[in-house]
Amino acid sequence: MAQTAATLAERVAQYLRDKIVAKRLRPGDALPGEIELARQLGVSRGIVREGRRQLVAAGLIDVSNGRRAVVSKLGAAPLDGFLANAVATRQLSVSEVLELRQALEIAVAGFAARRRTEADIAELARITQRMRANVGSAGYVKHDLAFHLALARSTHNPLFGLLIESIRDAMVRSMRASHARRRSARAFADGQAMHEVLLDAVRRGDAAAAESAMRAHFVSVAATLKQDGPVTVEADLKYGKS
Repeated sequence: MAQTAATLAERVAQYLRDKIVAKRLRPGDALPGEIELARQLGVSRGIVREGRRQLVAAGLIDVSNGRRAVVSKLGAAPLDGFLANAVATRQLSVSEVLELRQALEIAVAGFAARRRTEADIAELARITQRMRANVGSAGYVKHDLAFHLALARSTHNPLFGLLIESIRDAMVRSMRASHARRRSARAFADGQAMHEVLLDAVRRGDAAAAESAMRAHFVSVAATLKQDGPVTVEADLKYGKS
């Protein structure tokens, strides 16, 4: 029975997956060229290209024009695209994203407090200063996101950074929704104060206090999101975009 083009492309993709594992290839290592693969597997170059596209979409290899495919570095793009689509098509709600963030970021806070370096603290302090300067303004969300990404990097576990990076679009949506529902200068100031408390706990290396501060932050955000009134387009523009 003749194999379909899709089946042949999958065969190419599986061949390359197996080669990466068998040869213990590392990021940046080159894979066989298009002509070589076509000859080895007895398929057309078009089939080879389709097989490689599957691995590019999965984030396993990189293909640049005129160059051989190489093993890619760890990246958040595949999961990021999946989650962004799920939120955009309303298969995931803002509250569900918030639950995921809470479970992940409480752990991040604890590990960051245990492992942060002076350079990490300096970066977090710089971002916190920018947040303070933009409380209640259009630019706040950008700096809020930067704080959470920097905190994840401070764990010195690349998986935390990748996971937080992978949900950045969903995080921005939940941040915009939260900021749009804050009704007073005091509400904005309280939200900023929670980040300051978290930074202080991380600076002191107090993991329990950092986790507690992050937990309190999410309790506050969840309460804010439950306030009456829809998030309007105007509110999203005012508080969500810089």
